Amino acid sequence: MITVFGYIGSPSADLREAVTDAVLVVGGRRHLDALNVPEERRVVLGRIGPAIEALQALPDDAKAVVIASGDPLFFGVVRRIRAAGLKVRVVPAVTSLQLAFAAVALPWDDALLVSLHGNDPEPAIDLLRSHPKVGLLTDGKHGLPQIVAATAGLGRSYVLAERLGEDDERVRVLTEEQAREITETAQPNVVLVLAHHPDDPAALGEQTAIVGGFLAVGAQP
Repeated sequence: MITVFGYIGSPSADLREAVTDAVLVVGGRRHLDALNVPEERRVVLGRIGPAIEALQALPDDAKAVVIASGDPLFFGVVRRIRAAGLKVRVVPAVTSLQLAFAAVALPWDDALLVSLHGNDPEPAIDLLRSHPKVGLLTDGKHGLPQIVAATAGLGRSYVLAERLGEDDERVRVLTEEQAREITETAQPNVVLVLAHHPDDPAALGEQTAIVGGFLAVGAQP
């Protein structure tokens, strides 16, 4: 049985117990280190292909754990694992974007949610200029400086949420001028781009029966 656990902040008791019993544990290095997974039982996530091959090589009755940042069903690894024909049990977690919206007390059912992981951010950048509420999963190449440059002069407010769920998490609400002054950000981080300051009633948006759009830009395999 393969169990995919979402991970945000610190490992749950259920995750710790599952890792103890697993013959193979797949995850980011920081997750594996936090759980003290021995080298002989770990596969460090980079590209998902080698991890899938390692999971496919296991006997059917072997216990394996996959650890994914945030919710593994939201721009996460479950899609690729299931597409490879593997059956999994999923234990979700709160997504980092959900935590970011919660930090500034904004509903997010009307937000456009974007993953910038990959090579071409242009489709998302175009939408930043027209949509009033956008949450972005950043990566090392596309983060706050690129986002601010793409929305220059539009009067946007920016929420920079760094290391959510960790002891050193930090959430800042920034004007364009303030955002331009930030040259270094802690990883991982997410950014909200808002047409209105989070404390402006206009930022609340309207509740509708249809949620906002979803866009994965150049999502990594």
